[in-house]
Amino acid sequence: MNEQFRAAVAAVYGHDPARRQAANIWLDAFSRTPEAWGCALSLLEHTSNASVEQRFFAANLLASKTRSDWAGLDPQQRSQLAEAFGTTLRNMLLPPGALSPSAAVSLEPVLLERVARLAAAAAALGGLATAERHLTLAQELATAAQPMLGSAAAPEANRSAGEALLRCALLVLQQLAEEAEALDSVRRKALLAGPDGLGGAGGLAAQRPGVVALTRDVVASAAGWGTSVGSPGVSFPLLLSAVRCLSAWVWLDESGYADGGLSSGALQAMSPGLLPSALSLLALPPSGPPTPSPLATSQAALREQQHATSLYAAVSELAAELLGSGSRTAAAAAGGEAAEVAAAAAAVDVLISIGRPLATAAAAERAAEAAAAGGGSGNGGEVGAALAALLAWSRVAVAVAERNAGGLTSGPGERAVQLADCVVGAWSACPDCREVAEVCADYFLAVNTVPTAERNPALTAPLYSALLPHVLRAVSYPAGFQDWETEVEEDEEAFHWFREQQAADLLETIWGQCRTAMVSQLVAEATSTGPGGAAAAATTAHGGGGGARGPHVSDWRRVEAALFCLRAVNVPVKAAAMGGRAGALDNAQAAATSAELQALLGRLFGDICSPSGRVAGLLVVPWVCLAVSRLIGEYAAWLGKTQDAPLQAAMGLLIHALSVPTAAPAAAQAFRNCCVRGADKLTSDLRVLTALATAAMAVVAPPPPPGGGAGAAVLLGLEERSAVAEGLSRLASGLPAEAAVDAACGLIAPCVSRAQSVAAAAAAAGGPLSTATLAALAAELGLMTAVVRFLEPPPGPHRIPPTSSSSSPSLRPGAAAAAEDHPALRALQVAWPVLSAVAGEPQCQTDPGVVEALAELYKCSLMSTKLAGRPLLPPLIGAMLGVLRVRPHAAVLECLAAVVELFGEVAHSGETRNAQIAALDGCIQMMGALMANLSAQQQASSGAPAATATSPFPSDCSASELAAAFFSLTDRYLVFARDLLMTGQGAAALPALLEWVCDVIVSMREREPVAAALSFLSHLLSAAARLAAEETSGGVGGSGGDGATAAETRARLDALFGRCGPRLVHSLLVCGTDTCPPQLMRPLAGCLMGLITLADAGTVAAPPPGVVSEPPPISPGDSELRRGLLGWLLGSWQLPPLAGLIQRGWLGTGGEHALLFTSLMLRGHYLQADIARAFATAPGAVAPTIAAANMRQLPRGRLDALVTDFFRLTRGEADADVLLAYEL
Repeated sequence: MNEQFRAAVAAVYGHDPARRQAANIWLDAFSRTPEAWGCALSLLEHTSNASVEQRFFAANLLASKTRSDWAGLDPQQRSQLAEAFGTTLRNMLLPPGALSPSAAVSLEPVLLERVARLAAAAAALGGLATAERHLTLAQELATAAQPMLGSAAAPEANRSAGEALLRCALLVLQQLAEEAEALDSVRRKALLAGPDGLGGAGGLAAQRPGVVALTRDVVASAAGWGTSVGSPGVSFPLLLSAVRCLSAWVWLDESGYADGGLSSGALQAMSPGLLPSALSLLALPPSGPPTPSPLATSQAALREQQHATSLYAAVSELAAELLGSGSRTAAAAAGGEAAEVAAAAAAVDVLISIGRPLATAAAAERAAEAAAAGGGSGNGGEVGAALAALLAWSRVAVAVAERNAGGLTSGPGERAVQLADCVVGAWSACPDCREVAEVCADYFLAVNTVPTAERNPALTAPLYSALLPHVLRAVSYPAGFQDWETEVEEDEEAFHWFREQQAADLLETIWGQCRTAMVSQLVAEATSTGPGGAAAAATTAHGGGGGARGPHVSDWRRVEAALFCLRAVNVPVKAAAMGGRAGALDNAQAAATSAELQALLGRLFGDICSPSGRVAGLLVVPWVCLAVSRLIGEYAAWLGKTQDAPLQAAMGLLIHALSVPTAAPAAAQAFRNCCVRGADKLTSDLRVLTALATAAMAVVAPPPPPGGGAGAAVLLGLEERSAVAEGLSRLASGLPAEAAVDAACGLIAPCVSRAQSVAAAAAAAGGPLSTATLAALAAELGLMTAVVRFLEPPPGPHRIPPTSSSSSPSLRPGAAAAAEDHPALRALQVAWPVLSAVAGEPQCQTDPGVVEALAELYKCSLMSTKLAGRPLLPPLIGAMLGVLRVRPHAAVLECLAAVVELFGEVAHSGETRNAQIAALDGCIQMMGALMANLSAQQQASSGAPAATATSPFPSDCSASELAAAFFSLTDRYLVFARDLLMTGQGAAALPALLEWVCDVIVSMREREPVAAALSFLSHLLSAAARLAAEETSGGVGGSGGDGATAAETRARLDALFGRCGPRLVHSLLVCGTDTCPPQLMRPLAGCLMGLITLADAGTVAAPPPGVVSEPPPISPGDSELRRGLLGWLLGSWQLPPLAGLIQRGWLGTGGEHALLFTSLMLRGHYLQADIARAFATAPGAVAPTIAAANMRQLPRGRLDALVTDFFRLTRGEADADVLLAYEL
């Protein structure tokens, strides 16, 4: 077996794909067998002569089996394996015989790390004795390293070998601690605290002081600060191993709750000065010439830089864990909170002492990098060692500030001011480095959590005012930026995340401290013209923002950054400028602030909207145009409410920005915002508004060319066009009645003209309509929808106009008279010829894009006009049914559902009633065809013979989408037009509807169709139950459409549920056990409860209302539902697929859990004797409970919980104990 295993592993690393695949399959199966332990161990031995790759494979296999199969081994096997793994590692590190320096240096790091990890995992899992043997190996390695390290005069080979052995010792210790921490809480506590559990005195935690002492000695010697372990000299790999080992042992938690290990105060008490010494490692520069790391060319220099960078990151992580907000507090014996404060103070002293030198080194490194990049060389975007050290230092400063911002910033001491100055210096040293900006921003956000009154005065406005130039630089686009497709140094997502999240938060903080001074500085930055003026700025802008790195007064990037900063603080600035949320200036200071901000904003927007302004001169830059559009959108409220604000000029600028692809989306949204916020100002002058609307519509719906067709395609997307049209339609609704009608017609006329032009060009070309033509028609319909959606009628009473039987809603005098009152109806009169032509065109009826747009337009028209839209119903329903017959679409059903919701209550007679009945009939025919098609497909998939070949259902929507839309429609009939569905032709379709409900809930797993079907069924059951209470009334809902009385309708429903009840009960149970989404269990419980409630209403011996008594017995006079429900429930569990659950034993012996669930659900509704009698012959039948329990029905909330828990049980997601509580 060993040979076969070795051959398979060799094949895995071979070059034959077929053999490699076969070997992988065999090894995957073999790795699960007990023989795999011995074969892998044999291959891992150094005497096996296997390659490093093959030995690595064996170590991986053993590590995987150790984690997965350890619990299944007996104690002897565990001990033997742990001993074998430890011996293998020992033989690698301390081979028998004399240890030569070359052997120690030549150890393969990857294989060594994997074998050490394997041995550490087994040692941790094996218990305290095994772990202590593993510790002994580390001690032996450290001891063996001592003679090789010697002194400064020791040979280089011996020193390298000694360092290698010492790194191995630290690696063994580190991995043992990591594996111990990864154990479950019980094992971890037993291993770390020992059998007695007394504070770790007898466990692995007792060894922590010795490990900490070893790492302290290593840090001191490797950093050149002492000679405890060896001669002085900086060794970054050894320092990295020591810091990682220290981190692992610091984080060890013997409490068993995994809430952290040592605190900074406890570490300080255990090893005074260790944490400051570790922080001082950040100031160690890599060895070699003073050339900055990005210019290092030799492999040795690059490795040195990588080790240094890794060391800085490890120190930062260790210090952040010890000093940050998530760290523990020292125990009282170790000094408590006072020890933590002292440790933090010592750390701050070190940070202050090394902060400025680190910033200076990082600045020099960045300058050298820039010079090298200009000369064609560089580091390829990698972070240099000096920058890595500065980043690590900054993260530690943030951790200290987040842990104790109050203690750091309060009081008269200068330590906090000095640290803040160091952080500012770090940001200044690398102004173009986003990583530094992110960390520094976090620091100042943490400082700002302390109330201003409690801070040192130097940490208030003066500090934050000095930050603003750095923020401006950090949020600026990269130098030479053209677009994101050509930008290679900056990541677009990270750049925008920093601007919109961290920078925005910091800017609000700066506003809180500086207020008007900040706005004044930003406005000056955006509007002040430097050397060369606006013309020079525009010249720079035409170059796309190119040029050398570094700020320049005419650089568009600085202007764009200032505009962004002003946008980021728009909420507090607007509130202060406009007098707060209530518009009141409650004191003189607030009034003065408001006046100053009004002047500053006036200056800003005057410059933006003035052709001679600096910002206006930069609008040729797409990114400045984008920033201006966003700024106008955010300050729309100020522009709309301030008397002298240039609102109209700003909107003209936005119309121009619509032609700039980069800025168009933001400009469209800003235009809509201005229309909403500035409606009073814009509607005060009708001529100005007309000119504005004409200019805007010329952009979003330009006139078609003389030859017809779409012409020069509109560059704007439909979303942007719709936003502009929506804003203008909102303005039209605010005009007087006659002007509103004219404005509405003027807005929709360009869309109609373009649609007519497209259709005419297609007709002239002949042949079928192209995809582009259909897409153009859909876009114009979408734009018409945006126009109509928010057109509101003028104020005053409205009459309900009569319906129209013609194909156009404008042909009857009543409709025309009503249309004069509503701008939407007049706009639809303009568009109706085009809409009718589109709705009647066969190719348009089969295009999903056109159908969706047309249905959405019709629906929005109804929602806008409401009851005034009755003239639309006959032609609208006729058009939608025409589409439904050709190619059904869910959007059509949603439109018809809106008709029912709006007009169901007035559909008692006349054409409105007839139109809705026709809509219901058409939808029922469509659903019948769909369900027949699905049934045929299921038969074909199951192999059953079919009468005809099955073809796909002719629809662009899925069956689940159509089913969801259909049941949503019928649900609306039940809620808003109940008599249309429960009497006459609608009642004749109810049996088919119930059959389709059953089909949908057992065959579809999507949430939408199941939710719609359950909602329809629930409302149908509720309506039937209400009818039982209304039996003495004269009709259904007050006026039965066909003269049926409540008693007749109830009898019809009783017969319906008596006929469909068995399948309905079975389908609900199947749905709960299989197809029902978990979030729909409550609606499913509602349907089951609805059936039980309707059965209760079918008894002839019901007690008087309000009287609590025993449930009446089943009698021959009861409804068929009440008489049959018990048998249907029992029979359902004997039919597939429910019977399979009982056969597999998932529901207890003989289905006892199912019978218990049924009896609990029916408790209080049926006599327990009737329940016991019905289930007497069933296996696992439940015995009747006490009489008092028979009378208590489960409350609705408990019933919902019972249904959910039981069906979780049937799905294997819970055990039988979940039902116990419901028996109490």
